[in-house]
Amino acid sequence: MLCVLSLPLFAAKDKLTNVSITYDYLSNDRNESKAEAEIHAIEKAKRRALENAFGVDVSSIVVSMDKETSNHGRLLNDEEFFSLGSTVAKGEWIETISEKILNIYHDGQLWHVRVFVEGKAREKSGVQIDVQYAFINNSHDKQNRTTYYDNDDILLRFTSPVAGALCVYLIDSEKTAYCLLPYMRSDKGYQDVRANKEYLFFSSDTDKEADEYVLTTQTEVEHNVLYVIFSPNKFTKARDKKGARNWRKQQVPRNLPYKDFVEWLAKVQTADKNMQVRTEVISIFQ
Repeated sequence: MLCVLSLPLFAAKDKLTNVSITYDYLSNDRNESKAEAEIHAIEKAKRRALENAFGVDVSSIVVSMDKETSNHGRLLNDEEFFSLGSTVAKGEWIETISEKILNIYHDGQLWHVRVFVEGKAREKSGVQIDVQYAFINNSHDKQNRTTYYDNDDILLRFTSPVAGALCVYLIDSEKTAYCLLPYMRSDKGYQDVRANKEYLFFSSDTDKEADEYVLTTQTEVEHNVLYVIFSPNKFTKARDKKGARNWRKQQVPRNLPYKDFVEWLAKVQTADKNMQVRTEVISIFQ
């Protein structure tokens, strides 16, 4: 949780396809929590389903493998190979129909997770826009950060080679989607982004109208998902409502149920083949 300081017709190439898979995930980190293992299992299942349905860009995998082996002097194992391949699948996930944890157990060292996912996807078309972003804790940070602590600030660096519209959401452990960008004072429904300009969002040092955010948790550790949604075409955020105050009497951003958010995202992404959707899983510790 955090607090505040009509559709066009598709060409045949854009036709949506139903994809599904039952996938077995084995964690490769002894410190991975049960919640993290479930999230990673679902994520990898979706990527493998896209590979199975649409194939992969083999040339990109070869380049990635060459870089990996030249840096470490070893061959990639199956899981590492899949991780590289999944980033260049020729399809993109549009809408989730079902996500199920079928079985999960810990063998004393690692988590084993079997999941089932089903959704709608399409073949990628056109050139992907190379947006660059990093969620950070302070204005001096450059690298993306995925671990935070209770009461940490969160900021966003963002750059796009083309102008467009940007929205950013956070999904907390209670399945609530909070709109972080555009800011609460905005009446546009999106954040304007100029080409080739580096932005530092959620900081009043660069924008006096900015909303500043603090990450909070009431549990030992909480996992949230951040969505960065960008398009060179104008789109507007989901319909939401004004946030209340949290247990610390701090104002929270405008929000909506996760289910409504996902339905909205599926519609706008289906209507705009140039839309870029990136996700980051972050952990917040006490």
